Amino acid sequence: VFIMDNCEELIPEYLNFIKGVVDSEDLPLNISREMLQQNKVLKVICKNLVKKTMELIEELTEDKELYKKFYDQFAKNLILGVHEDSNNRAKLADFLRYHTSASGDDAASLSDYVSRMKSNQKHIYFITGESKEQVSNSAFVERVKARGFEVIYMTEPIDEYVIQHLKEYKGKQLTSVTKEGLELPEDEAEKKKREEDKAKFENLCKLMKSILDNKVEKVVVSNRLVESPCCIVTSQFGWSANMERIMKA
Repeated sequence: VFIMDNCEELIPEYLNFIKGVVDSEDLPLNISREMLQQNKVLKVICKNLVKKTMELIEELTEDKELYKKFYDQFAKNLILGVHEDSNNRAKLADFLRYHTSASGDDAASLSDYVSRMKSNQKHIYFITGESKEQVSNSAFVERVKARGFEVIYMTEPIDEYVIQHLKEYKGKQLTSVTKEGLELPEDEAEKKKREEDKAKFENLCKLMKSILDNKVEKVVVSNRLVESPCCIVTSQFGWSANMERIMKA
């Protein structure tokens, strides 16, 4: 008995590239379309299909070259899954791959990043933007890279939505280098130097604030620059500059 050829309740939208046949003895043959849409068995089937799919993808990750081909095709689906599927968010995060300041031409997993973190590093640093070339040369990553900390390059528009839900990974908080509140590990000498710079340029910051007036919220001495004279940082809980660009597009 044919009921429907596209049952959206069987599998989440982000896994719409999965093709297959589901055979179940628990669905009565005379079930109607309306009853099928409300059938509890469907939820169980969906849960098992997602679980099986996760297992298959995990098997793919064991072959680096094969997984690269798969990821090139379906990366956006997995990223969308992190955004939509709260129950499997942690597992899907394992499947994500990003270029970083230390990965060279290869993309790295978040697990790879965590394994390379310094002993005094508490945060996973990332930057969002249009391209790898743009973000790797950004003023925002100067000090972080100079201090030897790895930065993840997120260059897909959907990444902006993902990081709103993926706040941490394996107990490490994801921190944007383009927003205020960036904290880098410091020793006592570095803390003292920063406080001295803050006091030294206090009057200059006040002058610049008075000139810029309501165009900026505040002017402060930055802890993220090395060669660039200044940068415009967004508030911790507001949109990043990249997100504003996406929304205006």
